[in-house]
Amino acid sequence: MHIGIIGPSENEINPFIKSMSNIKIEKHAMLSFHCGQFTNVNVVALFCGVCKVNAAIAAQILIDKYHVSHIIVIGVAGAIDEKLRIFDTVISSEIAYHDVADEILTEYHPWMETAYFSADKNLLNGILSANTGDSSVIAGRVVTGEAFITQDGRKEIIENHNPLCVDMETASIAHVCYVNSVPFVAIRSMSDTPHESGGEAFEKYCKEAAEKSARVLKRYLNCISQSK
Repeated sequence: MHIGIIGPSENEINPFIKSMSNIKIEKHAMLSFHCGQFTNVNVVALFCGVCKVNAAIAAQILIDKYHVSHIIVIGVAGAIDEKLRIFDTVISSEIAYHDVADEILTEYHPWMETAYFSADKNLLNGILSANTGDSSVIAGRVVTGEAFITQDGRKEIIENHNPLCVDMETASIAHVCYVNSVPFVAIRSMSDTPHESGGEAFEKYCKEAAEKSARVLKRYLNCISQSK
């Protein structure tokens, strides 16, 4: 496996990059790609910048220039489901845009059967298996849009998609992976919830939530390494 790891911000990817070895940094499209290993797994890691287009640029470069076999996005998200708590982690089972009409994806390129992208089942099950002892790691639906969601925006998202959480990058990376037939999954830990929401909660919990996502990923990569 040669895995591309994307974090939207430095806070979201640095906890993983610090664990890599034999790092060589290369620059493309104003992004810094950290090529190296985690244990004996080959990885390329970077922060892409916030929002959909930045994330898509990073994903396509990972595929075209580094020929990664899989892509995993890690970082934080805002909980939509009221049962989720700060630092709970959602592994994406299916992903959609909450700010793009379904027919844009079903009636035009890439002519999908539904507006939902499916995560790779092997990645999803592997990450869940590697984190069996952690009850705060669950699988579920993730949706993506450009805006930071506050209490006012939750109702419409729940009515249209009923997801566990929302972020600003995952669907665009899933979109790129779909059209390139590259296996994909997301690992997102909650930095805010319906009970503790807004910018203050995000600032308070973002760093620790990002570190949680990195730990979940590392458990999975350790399992891969041990199986080699």
